[in-house]
Amino acid sequence: MAGPAYVIISNMADRLLLSLAGLLVSVYSLHVEVQKEKNPKYRAACDFSERMSCSKVLTSKYSRGFGVVEPYLGKKHFLNVRNCNLGIVFYLVHAALALLLPAVTAAPLLLLLSVAGVVTSLYLGYILFVVMNDVCVVCITTYVINGLLLYLSYSLYSQV
Repeated sequence: MAGPAYVIISNMADRLLLSLAGLLVSVYSLHVEVQKEKNPKYRAACDFSERMSCSKVLTSKYSRGFGVVEPYLGKKHFLNVRNCNLGIVFYLVHAALALLLPAVTAAPLLLLLSVAGVVTSLYLGYILFVVMNDVCVVCITTYVINGLLLYLSYSLYSQV
């Protein structure tokens, strides 16, 4: 029986590298949001044009609570947090599960977490491309990372 699939090094190393990459992208997203709030004229490195602007997306109404918390629960509700903060937690939890739990215990949790990440990515991708009609390189990067994490998590799950 062959081991779980991998992309670069090994299943575990790849999941950790992708979690680190996702964490870095999420921290950068947070930086862009904070800088844009402080200075509306701030231009992020990922702002290439009017239709390809990460700061436009990262400061939109969809950047907190996925755009659904505020209309139903209010702007000040504790669930109306920045999506990038949730991303930071998501990638830290993904790495922690991979590092701290045995594969047989971690695999179903990682798969569940990865499915949630991809479902969220599909929703936010729809918002990005259809509703906002924008291209956000930072956002797309997280979608790819989440897809790869799902692939690796499923492979691990199917092997344990």
